[in-house]
Amino acid sequence: MPLCLPSCMPTRLSLNFHAREVIARCAAALLLMTLVTACGFEPMYADRTGTAPPDQQTAQGSVQNDLFSTRVTTIQDRVGQMLRNRLIDRLNPHGEPAQPIYYLVIRTHEQKDSVLTRSDEFSTATNLRLSVDYEVRDPQGNVLTTGYSRTITRYNTLESQYATIAAEDNARERATRELAEDIRAKLAVFYAHRRKL
Repeated sequence: MPLCLPSCMPTRLSLNFHAREVIARCAAALLLMTLVTACGFEPMYADRTGTAPPDQQTAQGSVQNDLFSTRVTTIQDRVGQMLRNRLIDRLNPHGEPAQPIYYLVIRTHEQKDSVLTRSDEFSTATNLRLSVDYEVRDPQGNVLTTGYSRTITRYNTLESQYATIAAEDNARERATRELAEDIRAKLAVFYAHRRKL
């Protein structure tokens, strides 16, 4: 008489195979993580002590501490004030540093361009271009690095003057938020490179 296997047997076999495959993938992932850690990979913002030369070390020796120790100098005009406040929120969330290691000097440039115009020559949309040139200086005033950041936001030009002003302010808020994020990221890269991480 031929041997008959229960109908559930193939399912069990496939489940066992699937379980082995999952275990094998997990083991491979753990091995990869071990190798990456062993080769010296570390998160950019992790605390590190002794990774910087003695004249560049901060109290905790981390890129994050360098960001905390950066003072944003006064920036002229309304856009500059908005950008400075956003940068302080991102760089100095616990308050401005009492003894800054770095000074961030910024110049802003704003330009508005009409991009959509009706047949009666009334502009219906405007591009707000914000550009920033910055320098990072040490306490002695030496320029350590320079950089720039650019962004464009659009707002609707409405027949109501107050609505247009509100839309423009909103576009400016979005632009300064994007610029602050970009500048913070670029500073982190500079500080990490300076520490040779």
